[in-house]
Amino acid sequence: MTHHSPQSVTPQEAIAAALDDYWITTDPAGPFHTTEAAEHIDHSLHGYGYAITTLAAAAARRCTCPPPSRANVAFTALLALACFFAGLACLAHGGIGWAVTALVGAAALAHETTTDHRTRRARR
Repeated sequence: MTHHSPQSVTPQEAIAAALDDYWITTDPAGPFHTTEAAEHIDHSLHGYGYAITTLAAAAARRCTCPPPSRANVAFTALLALACFFAGLACLAHGGIGWAVTALVGAAALAHETTTDHRTRRARR
């Protein structure tokens, strides 16, 4: 298998490159083995970051849960702000360990808030 550049390619381009690579690396006078070609193409597609999967497996990974409510997003944002200001207060009073803990918690809650907000906007 050839080395793939980190450039982004469409699935069709990745399949075409995998087929070209298969034709170049196999004996043209030998018999054509479809199973061997499929394994080679699957391995090559993984190099591009693609995976061959069934429709049922692809659909199973989708989240069917309802989007977070507006109140949930606002409450998580409020908790993130509270942790942030608590971390600053601990830092001002010399509690470095508690300050770091509070700031890590604030960062985690802020990340959850942005993820929930994106999920809400995507479901509109």
